[in-house]
Amino acid sequence: MSFSNVPCDDQQKAKIIVNGVADQTMPAQEKFVVPVYPGWKKGWKKTKNLSLERFSEMEYTPFKPSAGEIHASINKQKLTNLPKSMTVHRFSVSVEDIIESICENAVIHRPDINDQASELVYYGQYACSLRRDTQQGELGYYKIMRGSSSIYMLAVKWSVKPFVIEAGKELPILKDKEIRKRVTRAEKYLRYDVKLCRGDSCT
Repeated sequence: MSFSNVPCDDQQKAKIIVNGVADQTMPAQEKFVVPVYPGWKKGWKKTKNLSLERFSEMEYTPFKPSAGEIHASINKQKLTNLPKSMTVHRFSVSVEDIIESICENAVIHRPDINDQASELVYYGQYACSLRRDTQQGELGYYKIMRGSSSIYMLAVKWSVKPFVIEAGKELPILKDKEIRKRVTRAEKYLRYDVKLCRGDSCT
């Protein structure tokens, strides 16, 4: 998923911390902390690195994945120079629109964790019955964070076999114990490990 940005006059540099390495593309007072995903025991490798003037996107996949990790990926995005009116909730609507556009059918869920989050953080979860580009189903959990003039998003995703979504019925795929374990791991990772820090304060 990729997103366009809304320009404004406030341009600042940013710093992204990934595995202890700083990327000098963020405001100096902000740090985007993205540790190696705990579900990938052998670490990860970068498979996509797109850098434009006001948008960057990176994709990671597990290094030497086990059978259960083969179809997993992590997508990291940053949009800069955004007006203050672009809140995480407003941005989440754009994310949801894109999910619906690339999926034959999709269920988008607002986790209860949002009730405890600040106004600068938003969590989302989705189930895509069939992606039109890959012809595979997809499950995802993402976190959106608002910086001084930027939006940061990290999504943990899994490709699965296509499935059917029936209105009013629980998705059978979410009853699978292994899938539920992956979703729980992703939620904990996004909640406790992935952070946007300003000084001594992190969200």
